[in-house]
Amino acid sequence: MFRCVIPLALLALAAPADSNFDLVKRRNAHWAWQPVRPAPLRIDAMLYARMAKAGLTPAPRASDAVLHRRLAFDLTGLPPDPHAPSDFTARVDYYLAKPQFGERWARHWMDLVRYSESHGSEGDPDVPEAWRYRDYLIRALNDDVSYHQLLREHIAGDLLANPRIDKSTQTNESVLGTAHYRFVEHGFQPVDPWEDRIKWVDNQVDVFAKAFQGLTVSCARCHDHKFDAISQKDYYALFGIFANMRPTQRAIDSADHLNRNKAELSALKEKMKSAAAGQFRQQAAKIDWAAAKVPDTVTVDSPDFRGWIGHGEAIIANAGAFRAGVPAIEPRGVYSNLLSSKHPAVITSPRFKIETDYVSVKLAGGNFASAQIIVENYAVPRGGIYALRAIPNENDAKWMTIKTEFWKGFSAYIEVSTKDDVTHFLVDGPAAKTGKPENNGRSWFALRAVAHHNEKQPPASTSRPTLKTTAYTLEAIDAWVANTMLDEQAAWLTVLLQAGLLKADLPDLLADYNRLEMEIPVARRAPSVLEEGGPPQPLLIRGNHKQPGEPVPQRFLHALNSSDYRDTRSARLRLADEMLHPDNPLTARVGVNRLWAKIFGKGIVATPDNFGLLGERPSHPELLDALAAAFSKDGGSIKRTLRTLLLSDAYQRSSTASADAQSKDPGNRLLSHMPVKRMEAEAIRDTILSVSGLLRADMYGPSVDVFYAHDTGSTKGDRPKGPLDGNGRRSIYLEVRRNATNPFLEVFDFPVPSSTRGERDVTNVPAQSLALLNNPFVIQQCEQWGANLVKLPPAQRAAKVFVQALWREPGKQELAGIEELAASLAVEHKTSVDDARVWRDVAQSVLNLKEFLYIQ
Repeated sequence: MFRCVIPLALLALAAPADSNFDLVKRRNAHWAWQPVRPAPLRIDAMLYARMAKAGLTPAPRASDAVLHRRLAFDLTGLPPDPHAPSDFTARVDYYLAKPQFGERWARHWMDLVRYSESHGSEGDPDVPEAWRYRDYLIRALNDDVSYHQLLREHIAGDLLANPRIDKSTQTNESVLGTAHYRFVEHGFQPVDPWEDRIKWVDNQVDVFAKAFQGLTVSCARCHDHKFDAISQKDYYALFGIFANMRPTQRAIDSADHLNRNKAELSALKEKMKSAAAGQFRQQAAKIDWAAAKVPDTVTVDSPDFRGWIGHGEAIIANAGAFRAGVPAIEPRGVYSNLLSSKHPAVITSPRFKIETDYVSVKLAGGNFASAQIIVENYAVPRGGIYALRAIPNENDAKWMTIKTEFWKGFSAYIEVSTKDDVTHFLVDGPAAKTGKPENNGRSWFALRAVAHHNEKQPPASTSRPTLKTTAYTLEAIDAWVANTMLDEQAAWLTVLLQAGLLKADLPDLLADYNRLEMEIPVARRAPSVLEEGGPPQPLLIRGNHKQPGEPVPQRFLHALNSSDYRDTRSARLRLADEMLHPDNPLTARVGVNRLWAKIFGKGIVATPDNFGLLGERPSHPELLDALAAAFSKDGGSIKRTLRTLLLSDAYQRSSTASADAQSKDPGNRLLSHMPVKRMEAEAIRDTILSVSGLLRADMYGPSVDVFYAHDTGSTKGDRPKGPLDGNGRRSIYLEVRRNATNPFLEVFDFPVPSSTRGERDVTNVPAQSLALLNNPFVIQQCEQWGANLVKLPPAQRAAKVFVQALWREPGKQELAGIEELAASLAVEHKTSVDDARVWRDVAQSVLNLKEFLYIQ
């Protein structure tokens, strides 16, 4: 995570003796806040002008083999494709169109949002279905969804009136963008959940600001920013936006897909209601009330579901709701299964301050639907002090009590959800004795009432007398048909249904209904958020979570002329609009700078996550603005922008630095030659799989369990150890967990998922050579590679291993060296050069060449 390490000279510059914070002065003085100055985009001319002023001459064009390897790894992260066109422009288009492009560039984006499939801390609980966000990125980048659309989906994809729908898969792509909000670290059963909540909301602010605006806004949590035009109020204005998001799991299917047969089922229910009411009237007239064994009273509750919010088929219904076949007529409540138990459903209460010892819910449910008290948005139940769930697994609603004495003073809300929609599913408590959950896509709940109380027992329901008469029953039936039913009338008709005195006999309608209901699809879920629309967040004095100050209305940055948001329910939509407004000079600059950095090894702004005073100034400010203006004008096309960069002379230059360049521009900031880049961890692993012939080409789907060094059970939260070779999948499909990392990827600087990493560390340490020599994955793959090599004629083996690893023919001396090595290894193994073990070791030695690890 970024730390505000402040040089004394800059401190003196930024904090004068009177320590006044002049935001306008800072904004006007720093280049990043100034408007983008459009200019014709002439990459090579702009670069050459600076080179000429420094007395430098551009390097010559690189060889075709070097260029091909460079291009293949930059765009796909894999060795060159022998079927690629020979013409360089056609070759660029070829690689941009390959599906592997999305796999490569999705990982760059995942670095920005600190992608992780677990929350860390003790137990390392899952972020369920997080892999769907990774697949979303791959699809979006392959389809060249605009940068601006992707940012809008990341900020407010769940709130868009017209989300982006993939018609081929009926997927709501937009809502998937919000999954990144859930990639936060949670403490283990924090006793101060408000402090923990501040920590992860701060992380959300930090990631948003760095990834999309190149600003260190989180440095203003405790005070006005020491250097940049960011006040402490700016920080809490953004904090309030993100603090109003409740974690949830959302169905990602399109509305049309989820609503399959909904109209037909609703129409059939109306027919059932009409037919059943007619039957009930006839049956009521024949009841012998003197002999009928029915109670003199019914019980009713007084639920109040005003202000409850949710998603899916969580229906807040008045008395009279019923399910197919009419087994009962329900009182007022929230129901998820009025049409089908396949439908996803989440309903949450207004936020409240816990002031009682107990909270009770009157709940029915099936297949581990649950109600949960979520304290300060901490939605990861882990037993212990967080045993705050009620799981009924019963058809009849009953009071279920949750002890909340420990949490008095904290804010909370009640979440009621079906099994697959709970934020983090866990079978615990008494429910564990009621059976095992079924993974058939069916789960349901019926919420009748909620009570906050200090006594151990929940309040008693209200008893209402009944009139055991035909007239009273007919009045209830008529009220049901007219949709004017009272709770006691619903209860009375249900009593008669349960006693067998009333019965709906609807075989034909029910058969039609069941046939249509079976066709309802099971929803796919992904991590997301639910907008709460709460009040402004108080400024925390010195960042202390126990010292709230004045409330700060939600808005974007004051330096970008943002004003207070009146409608907090649409705050993230406003934020997305302002972030993408043409007057915001940061969004396009940050975006194109990241693309430039991935192609040329270093951004025009060398600190891609920090455009502030502590960051680097742009090496070519006019070029940065020309790129930003062209990017915006072109609609934010990532592929077209990359194509422009790749077709420049600058990209096609040799990586050999002249003597003048080494002395006059040792950091190569003027780009007189192409920088040499070390392959990233994933590219190294994927290339090893590729040359061994074991790399699988299939895309998407659940992640492969991570392979880690220790045995399962060595630490709490250990998951089953994944396969050594990751089932041959590309590295992007390997699970990313906070507490268990792949040791091979880790040694080659795979980032820790804590905050935005626009630029990875690139180390050169002995552990990397040791990994290429001793890592069991490398040895395993080289064994397969060696077995493939010995199938070739002896005269072809030495050249083949060289071409596969380095994508060039070996020179005569290199060829002789490999053959000599093979002969010496045959002697060492006491075998012949036709032994696969010999070529296993030859192959592994080639992997240890620097030329394998670095892209010229």
